[in-house]
Amino acid sequence: MSDQFPPPAQPTPGAGPTGGQPGAQPGGQPGGTTPPPPTEGFGTPGGSSAPPPPPARKSRKKLIIGIIAAVVVLALVAGAAVVAVVALTGPDKHTLTITKTAGGMERDSAKETELKTQLDAAEQQFETQAKNVSYVRSGVYDQDDAKRGPEGALVFLGAKIDGQQDPAKFVSSFRKQAETNGFKTEKIAAGDGGGQAVCAYQGTGQKIAICAWATNDTMGELVPTVPGYDSKQLAKLLLDVRSDVEKKD
Repeated sequence: MSDQFPPPAQPTPGAGPTGGQPGAQPGGQPGGTTPPPPTEGFGTPGGSSAPPPPPARKSRKKLIIGIIAAVVVLALVAGAAVVAVVALTGPDKHTLTITKTAGGMERDSAKETELKTQLDAAEQQFETQAKNVSYVRSGVYDQDDAKRGPEGALVFLGAKIDGQQDPAKFVSSFRKQAETNGFKTEKIAAGDGGGQAVCAYQGTGQKIAICAWATNDTMGELVPTVPGYDSKQLAKLLLDVRSDVEKKD
């Protein structure tokens, strides 16, 4: 995970709806969504501005892989917020599981296989920079309902903490990282699971967002692989996904 959110992506002149990846990067972290596809591979911090949409003749498979890889960079940046989490003593209360369906969306194992290297890197970043991590989980889910937001895959990344952490510190660090790099942030309802939740989004230009939650012993973030999400849409999906992948012991 990078130690800061990459700067927001600037719209590419003449680019179409897919022109700027949500990786304008609220920092490749729980703070932004689809960052512009990095030219040097997954996890490249502070990527360049989003490229114009690829020619229609290019394969959809390559486009999806490029977008997801770029987007997860944001997740890594958001992960920088994890560094600020202070470990406390206390019992574990939750478990995280990548379910077959989450938030009404089907898990896409094929995309996970294609992105195994990138997802493994993201998980390793969580384990390296977070405090007292028991395990990390990642999964890709297909969002195919236009009424809920742009259609495309969503990347979920979550970590289980051995002991307890202060959710407020996670949110505070997340917001600081995103705002320092030009993103707007807002606290959102954490839902029935408790804890605290937050979203970072690009205030001008192409819509880019990334949302995250934290409890005393878990944290999770949802990163779209396509641009167009606002914080309200993604916040709803985050809570829907959370209700399926996080369970109380």
